[in-house]
Amino acid sequence: MAAANAPITMKEVLTLPSVGINQQFITFTNVTMESDKYICVRETVPQNSVVIIDMSMPMQPLRRPITADSALMNPDSRILALKAQVPGTTQDHLQIFNIEAKAKLKSHQMPEQVAFWKWITPKMLGLVTQNSLYHWSIEGCDSEPVKMFDRTANLANNQIINYKCSPNEKWLVLIGIAPGPPERAQLVKGNMQLFSVDQQRSQALEAHAASFAQFKVPGNENPSILISFASKSFNAGQITSKLHVIELGAQPGKPSFTKKQADLFFPPDFADDFPVAMQVSHKFSLIYVITKLGLLFVYDLETASAIYRNRISPDPIFLTSEASSVGGFYAINRRGQVLLATVNEATIIPFISGQLNNLELAVNLAKRGNLPGAEELVCDDYLAEVVVERFKELFAQTKYKEAAELAAESPQGILRTPDTVAKFQSVPVQAGQTPPLLQYFGTLLTKGKLNSYESLELSRLVVNQNKKNLLENWLAEDKLECSEELGDLVKVGYTPDYMFLLQTILRTDPQGAVNFALMMSQMEGGCPVDFNTITDLFLQRNLIREATAFLLDVLKPNLPEHAFLQTKVLEINLVTFPNVADAILANGMFSHYDRPRVAQLCEKAGLFIQSLKTKNFLMEAKLPDARPLINVCDRFGFVPDLTHYLYTNNMLRYIEGYVQKVNPGNAPLVVGQLLDDECPEDFIKGLILSVRSLLPVEPLVDECEKRNRLRLLTQFLEHLVSEGSQDVHVHNALVLQNSAFSGNFNLQNLLILTAIKADPSRVMDYINRLDNFDGPAVGEVAVEAQLYEEAFAIFKKFNLNVQAVDVLLDNVKSIERAVEFAFRVEEDSVWSQVAKAQLREGLVSDAIESFIRAEDATHFLEVIRATEDANVYDDLVRYLLMVRQKVKEPKVDSELIYAYAKIDRLGEIEEFILMPNVAILPNVGDRLYDEALYEGAKIIYAFISNWGKLAVTLVKLQQFQGAVDAARKANSAKTWKEVCFACVDAEEFRLAQICGLNVIIQVDDLEEVSEFYQNRGCFNELISLMESGLGLERAHMGIFTELGVLYARYRYEKLMEHIKLFSTRLNIPKLIRACDEQQHWQELTYLYIQYDEFDNTATTVMNHSPEAWEHMQFKDIVAKVANVELYYKAVHFYLQEHPDLINDLLNVLALRLDHTRVVDILRKAGQLRLIKPYMVAVQSNNVSAVNEALNEIYVEEEDYDRLRESIDLHDSFDQIGLAQKIEKHELVEMRRVAAYIYKKAGRWKQSIALSKKDNMYKNCMETASQSGEHDLAEQLLVYFIEQGKKECFATCLFVCYDLIRPDVALELAWINNMLDFAFPYLLQFIREYSGKVDELIKDKLEAQKEVKAKEQEDKDVMSQQNMYAQLLPLALPAPPMPGMGGGGGYGPPPPMGGGMPGMPPMPPYGMPPMGGY
Repeated sequence: MAAANAPITMKEVLTLPSVGINQQFITFTNVTMESDKYICVRETVPQNSVVIIDMSMPMQPLRRPITADSALMNPDSRILALKAQVPGTTQDHLQIFNIEAKAKLKSHQMPEQVAFWKWITPKMLGLVTQNSLYHWSIEGCDSEPVKMFDRTANLANNQIINYKCSPNEKWLVLIGIAPGPPERAQLVKGNMQLFSVDQQRSQALEAHAASFAQFKVPGNENPSILISFASKSFNAGQITSKLHVIELGAQPGKPSFTKKQADLFFPPDFADDFPVAMQVSHKFSLIYVITKLGLLFVYDLETASAIYRNRISPDPIFLTSEASSVGGFYAINRRGQVLLATVNEATIIPFISGQLNNLELAVNLAKRGNLPGAEELVCDDYLAEVVVERFKELFAQTKYKEAAELAAESPQGILRTPDTVAKFQSVPVQAGQTPPLLQYFGTLLTKGKLNSYESLELSRLVVNQNKKNLLENWLAEDKLECSEELGDLVKVGYTPDYMFLLQTILRTDPQGAVNFALMMSQMEGGCPVDFNTITDLFLQRNLIREATAFLLDVLKPNLPEHAFLQTKVLEINLVTFPNVADAILANGMFSHYDRPRVAQLCEKAGLFIQSLKTKNFLMEAKLPDARPLINVCDRFGFVPDLTHYLYTNNMLRYIEGYVQKVNPGNAPLVVGQLLDDECPEDFIKGLILSVRSLLPVEPLVDECEKRNRLRLLTQFLEHLVSEGSQDVHVHNALVLQNSAFSGNFNLQNLLILTAIKADPSRVMDYINRLDNFDGPAVGEVAVEAQLYEEAFAIFKKFNLNVQAVDVLLDNVKSIERAVEFAFRVEEDSVWSQVAKAQLREGLVSDAIESFIRAEDATHFLEVIRATEDANVYDDLVRYLLMVRQKVKEPKVDSELIYAYAKIDRLGEIEEFILMPNVAILPNVGDRLYDEALYEGAKIIYAFISNWGKLAVTLVKLQQFQGAVDAARKANSAKTWKEVCFACVDAEEFRLAQICGLNVIIQVDDLEEVSEFYQNRGCFNELISLMESGLGLERAHMGIFTELGVLYARYRYEKLMEHIKLFSTRLNIPKLIRACDEQQHWQELTYLYIQYDEFDNTATTVMNHSPEAWEHMQFKDIVAKVANVELYYKAVHFYLQEHPDLINDLLNVLALRLDHTRVVDILRKAGQLRLIKPYMVAVQSNNVSAVNEALNEIYVEEEDYDRLRESIDLHDSFDQIGLAQKIEKHELVEMRRVAAYIYKKAGRWKQSIALSKKDNMYKNCMETASQSGEHDLAEQLLVYFIEQGKKECFATCLFVCYDLIRPDVALELAWINNMLDFAFPYLLQFIREYSGKVDELIKDKLEAQKEVKAKEQEDKDVMSQQNMYAQLLPLALPAPPMPGMGGGGGYGPPPPMGGGMPGMPPMPPYGMPPMGGY
């Protein structure tokens, strides 16, 4: 996707090196950015200093000589916080300075080291130590850091990377990272601690990054606090990456935010990447998740929908900060780039709707962020259905209020048009209902300002109703957009209809109506509308809170004339909101309300305090008629107070009247109070007897029994019995008074059992009084009846202690009482029951103590599990020591060792393992190690000689020398590696090298060691390790290669020497990649040569010639390349960069080059002359392009000699073209060459004509002679005659001797009187012809001689034959042959003379030599 169309725009606003920051200080520990205002950098070279970069003027950094371990700029102001370790201690000294005022604001010395700190608000610093977290306010000179919470176990040994506070400061989150699991160590693990300030509780979670946000859930006027966090974890071989968004502290009874989650998709190349930061855009409600390797994920906060993902930085990102003003964030990478990510407001909405096809999200985001792009979406059919169709549906359903809200909130105001206003205007107004148009305008007014058209239409409506005062209010509140038309509507001099205005406002804005009513109440001349009428308007719409708010404000003067309204406000709230009425009465702000009426309502509402006030008021008034007081006290249960008042005021007849007539059921309370007031028994007895059967017996007995005055009722009880009363309480009371029943077993059982079923409140008394009943059986019945205290008393009374304690534990649920009971009885079985109950309730320490007292070893597994949860190992030790005396279990001994380790009693561990035991020591050691109890694990591993585990344990204890010694004994590659890595982290590089030398000899582990060192910036130490590894006996190619790679990255000056020394022991392809990556071109060239990669060598040299090119070397390289195209690339290269040496290069490549292509290259470059030596050298190949190029050069240089030589020796070129080019040359010699070319090409006439022009008659004659054409030669004779060139005529006769006919020559000479000049030619001709005749005669004579010789030979043959014939007797001589014999035949002809008499010899001026016949 093109960057211009991306929904997120990235730009570089600054590079830290550009403002003088050294690259070595661009790290997480040196750079801080607490907000988008400042960047703070801590430097240590060349001197300790702090650099403050103001982002409003970044190129003007402020550098101050300050020594500190950390520096933080305040997010808002120029306040600097500094942290430095106190020398010789582990304490940190904290200081805060005002840079502008040049003053120290405050300082504090922390008793422990601060591992991480951060500004969580402009007024508050968060301080993270190894164990706890503190808040330190900058306000107050003497305020100290306040501890907020302890760090959870999941953050132990973590590097803290962030700490944040929610907007309401009620939630805190701490984030750390730690090495990943052994099976995926490269994937860093993230841990998070979420803390609730209100609940004082923490929750541990897995997360790498988190952030808080506020979000307004529809239907909830208060914003919800959300937390979003991102995690990437490795479980069961699978990597899971998630983003979570949840609400914190949901408000009861209010709509809440639904939890969301989404996947974070990491590309395969980023499998070990992880989130390092999260920022929430409060402007757009977007979540930005930034990873270490520079990936950016963008999600919607409300739906957790993925919007965008891209890599924003090729370098690791280690710091981010919110850019609140633009809704984006800043990020700083290891290169020092300060990047700003912002929302591309022009493209994000089209991107979501188009690329993501998520129209709903596009519309919601456009509404939230007021972003453009949604207006185009309205044309889309789907979105039209979502927005426009929804608007139409609401209209069709007459839901005008909802339609108004939809139009008011439409993105970019796409529905706030004249058409929408016309729609609302067209709706007919129903009687008694608010006009839809007013609903629409009311909704718009609550949302903000109206546009000009809406302002005008609303003003017309208001003016027509003569309510211009509303216009004044709206204009004052900047709710209307002023225009000329609006001004014309505003007139002066009208009387507002306040009642109508109030009713109108009430329909859309109840709170605005309250404000308007209060404004009217303060108008000069009094409120234009009666208070009671205004109140009724609110109450008619059930707006009780608004009515109450109005009345409370206007009734503040507490005037008598407002008594009715005071009573009214109390009445409506006592009926609907009693707590409000209670607060009003408690305030004492009203004193004229109707008290009896209000008291009655208080009674119904359960507001007894108000009733009590009324009662006290009546008592203080001491009215002679006590009936009002009796009425109030009877209703609100103040009977004892009433009785005491009446008795002390000698109003006994009112007491009798109350008991006999008003409420006989309260007679027991009256009797009880009279007994307390020491009233005479006779009056009391008489009062009781006057009520008789109407009086409830049970409460009366209770009241008398509580005061030990039960005998007072004897006469009354006997009277009831005599009347045949079957009331059990009557008989029970008589039984308890008569001692004759105390020893009857059955009666006592019956009494108690009856009481259990009929009157449980009396059971305890019976238990205490009676001794002869079936305790176990009655106790079980009591338990079944849920009379647990009574059951406990029964079991205890009969020494059934186990049953008793079970009642306390199982039924009463009181462990405290059970413990107390166990102490009293001191029985093992009781203690055992108590112990089990305590264990179930999580009271582990108490349970252990109880088990020890009971000497009960049977439940050790449950005790061990509970102890682990409660972390009370001191108690567990005591318990297990007791258990060991009774059982021999490996679990017991193993847990005892573990418990010793947990409470740091290491000496006991050593003593224990030396004694006989059945503990499984390897498992115990592993468990101690896994739970970071390294001292204990160290003892175990040393005892069982597990050197590998001992080594890693000593590493955890920072005992690195011991760890190395143990690793040496273990001699395991894995152990060596773990110890090595730990020593590197602890900067124990000497020991790390010892270990590393034992690791790097393993080829598979070498790269991991190298990466580990490099990830921690230990480059020099890694190089030292690899250099030492070269001398190892088992040194392999990987070590030499890796050292080369390291040199390439960090020690460039050593690289070439290393390559040359160990070229045969290097993995050259790997080192080639490293050199290419680090741009070491000279070394890369050398490696390619060694690897016989001459094509790559040549390419590298040419691409990076300033560093890699050397002429002699390049000649050797280019001669060996396989790709022919590289020859010509080399030609181009030399032509551009080393033209002076190009001929040397071409001579090397001459046998491989296409000379024509080379010439074309140089011709196109206009540099043909540059390669003249090369072309001369290769011209022997007679290549047309070379010949023509050289000929061109010779022509340009007017070097006719070389041109003539080139033409003579090399004929592969366009001869005619060259001749035509130079035939008009200003230099005669060049024109001669042209004529020569024509001659060679057989263009005799053109050559002769050209020579004639330049008077080159000799050339003309030679050309004519060579042409072999009689006509040309004879025409030349004619030309010479015409030109009067007699000598040339004579010469031409000799030069063209063979071509000129004698008769033509003699005729021309005779006619033109030039016989003298022709006479030598004639002589020569005669001599030639006489010579020819002589030659013919000679040839004839020689032929005759040959004939004679033949004949003689034939004669000799014949004679020989005849001689043989004479030797034969019958032979006869042969007859003679005709014509043979002496003297016959022809003789030789006479000899002829050898020349012409009188003809002198002719000199050979070009004439052919003459010979005889």
